[in-house]
Amino acid sequence: MTDHTIPTIKYSWLQGSFWMSFCIVFNYASIFLLSRGYSNSRIGIVIALAGLISALLQPLVAGLADRGGKLNLRTLILLFCGCMLLCAAVLLIPGLWFLCNALFYGILLAALQILTPLVNAIGMECINRGISVNFGLARGIGSISFALMSFLAGACIERFSTTVIPMLIIFCYLMVFAAACSFVFRAENRADTGSHTEEGQKQETQKENSFFLAYKRFFILLAGVSMLFVCHNMLNNYLFQIMSYHDGGSEEMGIAAGISAVLELPVMLAFSAMIRKFSSRTLLRISGVFFTVKALLTLSAGSILGVYLAQPAQMLGFGLFVPASVYYTNALIRPSDRARGQAFMTATNTIGSVFGSLLGGFLMDGKGVPAMLFFAALISAAGTVLVFFSAQACTEEAEQIVSKG
Repeated sequence: MTDHTIPTIKYSWLQGSFWMSFCIVFNYASIFLLSRGYSNSRIGIVIALAGLISALLQPLVAGLADRGGKLNLRTLILLFCGCMLLCAAVLLIPGLWFLCNALFYGILLAALQILTPLVNAIGMECINRGISVNFGLARGIGSISFALMSFLAGACIERFSTTVIPMLIIFCYLMVFAAACSFVFRAENRADTGSHTEEGQKQETQKENSFFLAYKRFFILLAGVSMLFVCHNMLNNYLFQIMSYHDGGSEEMGIAAGISAVLELPVMLAFSAMIRKFSSRTLLRISGVFFTVKALLTLSAGSILGVYLAQPAQMLGFGLFVPASVYYTNALIRPSDRARGQAFMTATNTIGSVFGSLLGGFLMDGKGVPAMLFFAALISAAGTVLVFFSAQACTEEAEQIVSKG
């Protein structure tokens, strides 16, 4: 085993354990809260509030990482893992007060979304510092881990009860914590993932609004991505209800989520080769189109099999978007603001979760699953148009740097 493979193995472990946790916390939120007596509308409110809080905190937390010091990326990941372990443990308390279920699960959802850009940024930080990390491979391991957890969780809930959800969350975050603890490298690799160059430190003294002024078109893109994720989160947050509409249950939900996650793997593994042949802008546009393709296929599905057949579209939708958006942001944003840029990109998922959860919950309670799927597809189509026309070309030098990862 060479020194070049060790960083990728460690980062794959971090991505794998993180996306296992993402699966159980986010995809099974609806099932857990339904079992605790919450309606679809109330579940939507809980997920939306958690998303709103995380959207506000993501840029602030990333700003701390950009400034360096003791609160670097690795330390922040460890702190949030500790918070989530505590919340999951509280949810295991028998007879927990009704509102406490929403409070502590809401904290889990918010912390999870704050963690996402930090996990992405720590990998790109290594690439920027010349440490050989295969981001596509690591994120592919994340997808296959997501799929395995989806199959496992669905089967466990079907056989036992939703009490296993907090137990699985604890297991996953112990894994994330251990992976983050191991994510250190020798000083000569310059892998302190919280420090920056002197030039970067000087740029930190600029006014905060300079970021918005420098990247106006980037924020138009983020608006389009947010619309894509309104649809994406409707389809995922309420996947259990979609499967129930077609006479399925938690096991069928786990299979559907697992199929989409497994099929992301080939794209993730091939991404390092794809980014050498195509610009991150082109790949981002393609992913925007396939978000809408999946939405239309799910809308037209007439059975559980139809929902299963819609899942492969996630390969070139969400599966391509994740690495493409990380590389695009890394190429577009100046070095001193990259963690903040990743946080804004990830916040689009969060904003999508807020509106998708609220709108999806109220539409299902008022009009039913078909109405929710129709509006999801319509919003996604509008987002695709915005992403296609607002994605801008990055400099050739920046593209070459990120393609080496």
